[in-house]
Amino acid sequence: MNRPASIGIKDLSGAVKKAVNAVAEKEKIQLQHQLHFGPIITGIILRPEELPRAEKIASDLTGHIKTSATGFAGTALEPGVLIAGGRIICGFIAPEVAFHE
Repeated sequence: MNRPASIGIKDLSGAVKKAVNAVAEKEKIQLQHQLHFGPIITGIILRPEELPRAEKIASDLTGHIKTSATGFAGTALEPGVLIAGGRIICGFIAPEVAFHE
C-alpha cells in the first residue's frame, strides 16, 4: 500500500505565496494568499470577474506549487476549479497528500 505524500502547512503556505505572487504578476490580477482547504480542492478564492480565466489560473498555480513545495515531489496534483455556495475556489486536487503542522 502506498503512503500519501506528507507536507507541512508552513511549507505549503510559503509555496502558495510564491505561486500566487507569480500568477498574479503574470496575469495582471490581484489574488489573495489565503488558502482554502476543502474535501475536494485546496486553493484560493477568486473574485467573480476572474472566472473566465479560472482554469488557466488553477493550472499556473498548480505548476508553481508542484515545483516550489518540497513535499509535493513526485505527487500527482491536478488543477481544478470548484464553484460552490457562490465561491470560486481555484487550485489543485491532491487525493494522496496528507497535511501536517
